[in-house]
Amino acid sequence: MGIQMKIREATARDVAEIARIHVTSWRVAYAGKLPRTVVAQHSLAQRQNLWQQRYQTDGVLVAEDNGEIVGFIAGGPQRRHADLEAPYPQEVYGLYVDPAQQHRGVGYQLWQARIAEWSAWTVDCLATNSGALRFYTRQGGQLVQAGEYLANQQTFPTRVLGFHQSVPEGD
Repeated sequence: MGIQMKIREATARDVAEIARIHVTSWRVAYAGKLPRTVVAQHSLAQRQNLWQQRYQTDGVLVAEDNGEIVGFIAGGPQRRHADLEAPYPQEVYGLYVDPAQQHRGVGYQLWQARIAEWSAWTVDCLATNSGALRFYTRQGGQLVQAGEYLANQQTFPTRVLGFHQSVPEGD
């Protein structure tokens, strides 16, 4: 199914690679699908600052392959959709894989590690990101509502997908 890797909590040393992967994967995923000004707003310096602040608070896990970070996922309590908090108390804030490492099972392994103990959660996905929408649908995501992403004083449609799973109760 892909590569075997180590999934672990992010540390301060990981911030630069998390930011690089975020910017690189964003640019690849949205080139030609969003205006260039929107794609370019995700600069490396801006993302490093963001992840320096959030790597501990946003439940960030990284995937390492031979000591190299190849992807990350962030998630925790529902924060974007207060109206969905009761049925979906958790949320995946973002899942990013280095474009050179995509289609090797990295995203799937990160996904499984992050949601392992969750029973219900959501993820927002830009409507133009057909690859990500296919991935989330294969993981069992169902459309629960439409949303919007605001960037550079423009709005872009998103899809909010909901997920449920049975979580075994502890002994």
